[in-house]
Amino acid sequence: MSAERAIVFDLDGTLLHFTRDYGGVLRDAITDVVAEVPEGALEAYDREFYDRFERCEPDPIYEAFAELDLDAAPDELRAALREREVEMCQPHEDAAADLERLGREFRIGVLTNGVPEWQRHKLDAYGLDEHVDAFVASYEVGAHKPDVAPFREVEDRLDADAYAMVGDDDADVEGARVAGWTAHRYDGDGFGDLPDAIEW
Repeated sequence: MSAERAIVFDLDGTLLHFTRDYGGVLRDAITDVVAEVPEGALEAYDREFYDRFERCEPDPIYEAFAELDLDAAPDELRAALREREVEMCQPHEDAAADLERLGREFRIGVLTNGVPEWQRHKLDAYGLDEHVDAFVASYEVGAHKPDVAPFREVEDRLDADAYAMVGDDDADVEGARVAGWTAHRYDGDGFGDLPDAIEW
């Protein structure tokens, strides 16, 4: 396998897409543990979570639940949300086969904004981890895409002469360009057009 070029994929919205509105998933996760969701709880969770997430605090999900007035332990709520989030994620039907195919010619990486354990769990749940040579979550470097730091961490872990980022979000595209990588915006139709669609 050539180590000269690497294709690095975003996780949420690229390798995995969401099949439901996240608010509904959060509501279901809470009602898995408590009888009903108090008024304003979903909005309060979002505020508490994103504030901590942006600062890369150690466990923003647990801490956000701990701030809510719910009759349940934060770790129970966290576990319920993790499993509900896995259920709402869906890889493209050919994702594993495409990663295997691309891996014969390129090094394969995943670069995702998020908590490592949480994001890795989703990747592993669909068996995509076995096709990945390097995995980096933004929390590991204390900065989220489009900051250049997560991209540099990928370079440290994935030896290649050139890197292409495949992602659905501006943070993927803009961050890759700032890092000196090739950027390819994912359109949601799978990866059958790769590597030809990447303009190295």
